[in-house]
Amino acid sequence: MFSRKLNPGLELRPLQPVDAAALFAVVDAHRASLREWLPWVDATNTVADSAAYIAGTVRDDRETRAFTCGIWSLGRLVGVIGHNRIDWANRIGFPAYWIAPDSAGQGIMTQCCRVVIEHAFTELQLKQLVVAAATGNTRAQKIPMRLGFKQVSMLKKAEWLYGRHVDHFIYSLAAPKP
Repeated sequence: MFSRKLNPGLELRPLQPVDAAALFAVVDAHRASLREWLPWVDATNTVADSAAYIAGTVRDDRETRAFTCGIWSLGRLVGVIGHNRIDWANRIGFPAYWIAPDSAGQGIMTQCCRVVIEHAFTELQLKQLVVAAATGNTRAQKIPMRLGFKQVSMLKKAEWLYGRHVDHFIYSLAAPKP
């Protein structure tokens, strides 16, 4: 189970059932801004919805299909990061992340992504990471570019997001050569 203390005030740890209320609270408090780029926001209407999501992430972690961590800043849940999927046959991870707007712009996500990348290449022994970001989501695009990913393509109509198709930029990062 992946867990890291990045510094005294910043920690990544797997979401657990006890975190459902905190997860729902951060989503509910920032619903309008999160909804701009995250397709699941409208399906998160109760603490029970967050609990069901967490139960799925616990199962996926146990089955090593994916992993999801809460981002805890100064003891408060402020976002989520992990791999939405791990393709073990090809040793490819698909990192994904989001952060509450009131915690954005502080370098938190960049620090968290660095740790997830290092874990992917060293402990999981993945050979490549692939990140997708909506072409209009410039904040999400800056993270992979800052961390050495290269834009490899653009996928048209990659996602149906609240009544419209959204294109994605696809970024890739290969494991460092041994």
